[in-house]
Amino acid sequence: MSAVKTLHACALACLFLLATSQATQAATLREALDQAWSAQIPAQNAQKERYSADIQASQAWTPEPPSIGFSHTTDQLNDNTGRREWEVELSTPVWTYGQRERATNVALAEQAAFTADSTLARLSLAGSLREAWWAARLAQLDFDLAKRKLAAEQEIAIDVSRRVKAGDLATTDDRQSKIAVLQAKKEVGIAQLAFERAQQSFTLLSRGAALPEQSEALQERSGEHPLLASLGFNANSAQAKLQQAAGDTRNAPEVALTYTSEKDASDEPYRGRVKVGIKIPFGSEARNQPRITAANAALIQAQTQLDLEKQQITNALKVAQAELAQSRTEQDIAAEQLQLANERAQWIEKGFRLGQFDLTTQLKSLQERFAAESEHARSRLAVDRAISRVNQAAGILP
Repeated sequence: MSAVKTLHACALACLFLLATSQATQAATLREALDQAWSAQIPAQNAQKERYSADIQASQAWTPEPPSIGFSHTTDQLNDNTGRREWEVELSTPVWTYGQRERATNVALAEQAAFTADSTLARLSLAGSLREAWWAARLAQLDFDLAKRKLAAEQEIAIDVSRRVKAGDLATTDDRQSKIAVLQAKKEVGIAQLAFERAQQSFTLLSRGAALPEQSEALQERSGEHPLLASLGFNANSAQAKLQQAAGDTRNAPEVALTYTSEKDASDEPYRGRVKVGIKIPFGSEARNQPRITAANAALIQAQTQLDLEKQQITNALKVAQAELAQSRTEQDIAAEQLQLANERAQWIEKGFRLGQFDLTTQLKSLQERFAAESEHARSRLAVDRAISRVNQAAGILP
């Protein structure tokens, strides 16, 4: 079998293996992201319950639960004239004007900020997963091409050995073809190790998800970028805390209802009385100043970072789009180079069989052809990777 036929056979085998791989590895990047994110779900649910509890607490009738106290007075340890007193007190703090509304606003703002932060964390995980995915895909391509090259080198070595025995080629050609086979085996081992490492990185990050074969489609962003949304909601949370700190200048007042049953002598009956009281704490500017300062600093930081990130997101998206345009240009160039390399390789193959070219020229032509095929295949994956990077820069989840 000639080297050209061998290359075609290897190509068909590679396409068959690729189709089989796609059938067995039907996982999409979205499914891989869901599997990778599953480890975060328990912690996320616990945080959701926490913020739901904060909202419920902020909407309660009282800022803190009521309390009950008991006391007993007796003179048994001194003159023991029968002096007895039993007292029970029920007290509860009460909301001041606007206090409950401010507490509810803070709880709702913190819950919204947490939801936005969760979406941003998912996007960050998607970015890491995308890069690991494409590193594995490119390493897999290199491994497949190295195996195809080895198969072609082995077929050439068999053909050369046959022609050496027939006296058509010199013994040095046989040695040269065998050296080429050994070099191809070495390249297969290197490519296999690189692919296994890249695949392990993706597997660990995705928590065991299969390596997706289906590339992403270029999408347009609908809505706000998750990073800007997160910063915006965190700014709202800081604003709500600032309003709460400025409005709550003192602790909540406390209302108490006391019932007392007493007698002054042993022969007297118990007398009951009811007492209603209110305790109003004093407030001062110094009391709330640390809270106001901290909330104001958080608000300024969130607003400053929001303005900065808007520009950075715009620049990152422009860079990603430029990479996509360049990748498409390189793909067109690689396709043209592959066509020329195929034509040259076919011409040299015919000349080698007719004795017009030596083995060195044939092997060099084969190397050039494989290099062109590799470059063309990598350029296709580079375009798909650039699409993923544009989606990531735009804040689009798989």
